[in-house]
Amino acid sequence: MTLAAFLLGTVIAMIIGSAFHFWKGGGLKWLLVYNLFSIIGFWMGHIIGKMLNIKFFLLGPTYLGFALITSLVVLIGGYWLSMASVETSTEKTNKK
Repeated sequence: MTLAAFLLGTVIAMIIGSAFHFWKGGGLKWLLVYNLFSIIGFWMGHIIGKMLNIKFFLLGPTYLGFALITSLVVLIGGYWLSMASVETSTEKTNKK
């Protein structure tokens, strides 16, 4: 894995995270969280794709197809898990 391939993969993952943020909205904190989820999922998918030798849409040394799919799965799963703990202010006052 070259430095250029690593940087390109990270930029692709950040584009996915930023597009998800554009779709779902939120502040700067959520932009950083979505990008972190996307980068972790992307490189996790690349490593799994390389270990299992799944050659679906290669981009140089990067297993892009499996990395994109895993990035989206981790991003959506992370979004779902992070939204599970969010309560509205009315729910907080009703509990008291």
